[in-house]
Amino acid sequence: MKNQILSKKCGPCHGPYALGVKAGGFVFTTQIGTDVTGEMVPGGMKEQTKALMENAKAVLEAAGSDMSKVAKVTIYIKDISLIPVMNEVYQAYFTDGYPARCCTQCVDMVDGCLVEMEFVALA
Repeated sequence: MKNQILSKKCGPCHGPYALGVKAGGFVFTTQIGTDVTGEMVPGGMKEQTKALMENAKAVLEAAGSDMSKVAKVTIYIKDISLIPVMNEVYQAYFTDGYPARCCTQCVDMVDGCLVEMEFVALA
């Protein structure tokens, strides 16, 4: 069974996809740094990373999961040199050990987007 996850703490999707999906004992979500209206947050990498982490946290909680249950994160970052800035915010969300992770540079992203993350968590 597959269930779509919604959260009023996140902005609307920018296309035909779900904020999150719960299926087979897992929760899947992909987030960018938007506010509750769906607009990109002002600022740089630090602000966008914080916003997307808060969005992911909200979707996971709406699915009955949380950040401690994240098993894998895939990160798409516009400028690879900004990984240290992103890591500064990212690491604060994982207090019970870090998930497996892949990070790759992706120079052509949604307008204004500096970082996008895909999360796979235990439900």
